[in-house]
Amino acid sequence: MLAMNGEVALAQSLIRIFSPSGAESRATVLFVSALKDLGFDEAYLDEAGNAVGILRAGKGPSLMFNGHLDTVPLGDEDEWIHPPLSGIVSQGRLWGRGACDMKSAVACMAYAAIDARNRGFKGTLIVTGVVLEEVGGLGSYHAAETLRPDLVILGEPSKLSLKLGHRGRVELHGVVPGRNAHAARAELGLNAISRAADFLNKLEGLALPKGGPLQRSSATPTRIVSFPDGSTNVVPGSVEITIDYRNIPGDEPEDILNRIGMLDDDIVWSIPEVESVTENSKVRLRTSKTISPYLAPGENIAVDRAREAIKVGMSSKNIEFKEGVWWFCTDAPQLSRFGAPVIGFGPGEEELAHTTKESISVEHLIIARQIYADLACALLGAP
Repeated sequence: MLAMNGEVALAQSLIRIFSPSGAESRATVLFVSALKDLGFDEAYLDEAGNAVGILRAGKGPSLMFNGHLDTVPLGDEDEWIHPPLSGIVSQGRLWGRGACDMKSAVACMAYAAIDARNRGFKGTLIVTGVVLEEVGGLGSYHAAETLRPDLVILGEPSKLSLKLGHRGRVELHGVVPGRNAHAARAELGLNAISRAADFLNKLEGLALPKGGPLQRSSATPTRIVSFPDGSTNVVPGSVEITIDYRNIPGDEPEDILNRIGMLDDDIVWSIPEVESVTENSKVRLRTSKTISPYLAPGENIAVDRAREAIKVGMSSKNIEFKEGVWWFCTDAPQLSRFGAPVIGFGPGEEELAHTTKESISVEHLIIARQIYADLACALLGAP
């Protein structure tokens, strides 16, 4: 019989391995080893370096438990209450980089899959610990294409609430024109900073699309650089502006570029491209710096069954059931490319992700393990 807190020990082991995006192999190898020890029918690294575990129980649908094993950098280690790679449990919380985002959820999924097998289900249950989520989602993109699950449970932190989507993201780069001059004779130039300021004032008053569960799009300037860079006595001849644009369904990148461009016809806007490469260099993907918005189907039997399973499980713990959407982007758009509904549920507080306060309640891990098993049995059905 599995120890009830095996998920905590596995999470600790994963946290103690530094696995930034593009350098996840030590963590994925450890996770595959854990899957083998737990008794998965198959456990392997795929071509992209994702850790994959599969349990087969006859004919039936396939359900994927998905989470990522890459993390953001550690940050200022002096600001951590406990060392970021310690994996220490203190005052009922597990501490370290990846504790809530999201190595703990992946550990819970591994143990929950075995729990579900012991209870009985019909079909195929897949657990994936993917790479490169923090930098575009190439790992999940590859996993969805090669495994083609019918359903996906995504374990991003959600405070143990049901999540059914999130807004998308479009990174906009604008070049504001000007004309260089000596700062002592500024009238001979055209200050691109002043023009950028005019644009930003107009941006604040720009009406953006709104409506539906994801509420509204937003446009947030996040970076401004003037050129020539480093010169403090020259009227800037150009300014580059970066905007973090969060879009709701129907607010497409082309529409966004047109809408933003109307504020100043002379500012040239573009959406940059980025190439993602796996650590083993075997899989590459070149994409624009966009993430599509995602909403789970409104009327769907799998979503309804998941909702009910979570409600019952949370009620058994005397915890109020909550449902909503994430305020950040996830791999759901990649995972749903072939039609699989993606249903979100995870332990941990989203607000602690990417911070030097990252930690997670041990109680959350224990509850998440139970709920994940409940979801597997509800969605795959009895044998």
